[in-house]
Amino acid sequence: MTPWMVLTVFVAAINLTTFIALRGRWYRRVLFLALASLVGTMVGNAIGGRTGLELVRIGDFHLLAACLVAQVAMLATDLLAQLGPSRPPPERSSRGNRDGDRTDR
Repeated sequence: MTPWMVLTVFVAAINLTTFIALRGRWYRRVLFLALASLVGTMVGNAIGGRTGLELVRIGDFHLLAACLVAQVAMLATDLLAQLGPSRPPPERSSRGNRDGDRTDR
C-alpha cells in the first residue's frame, strides 16, 4: 500500500471516531458513516490539492481540507438517514387482550 492510502484510511477512521463520539449514537448507520468518511477524506484531499488550501499538510496530503469535507459528508449522511422512512411500531397480538376473546364491550 502506498503511504497516501494508509494516511487516508487513518484520517477517515479518526474522523469517524470523532463524529460518533460527538453524536453519541451509531447504531446501523456506522457502515454508511464509514463510507462517507472515507469518500469525504479522499474528496477533501483532492479539493485541497486543487485549491491550494495548505493550512495543515502532511507531505502531499491536505489534512485540514480532508477532515472538513469528511465531517460534512458524515453530517449529510446522518441527516439524510434521519429523513428516510422510519420503522412502523410492532403490532400487538390479538391474543393478549385483557378481555380474552370477548367482543361485546
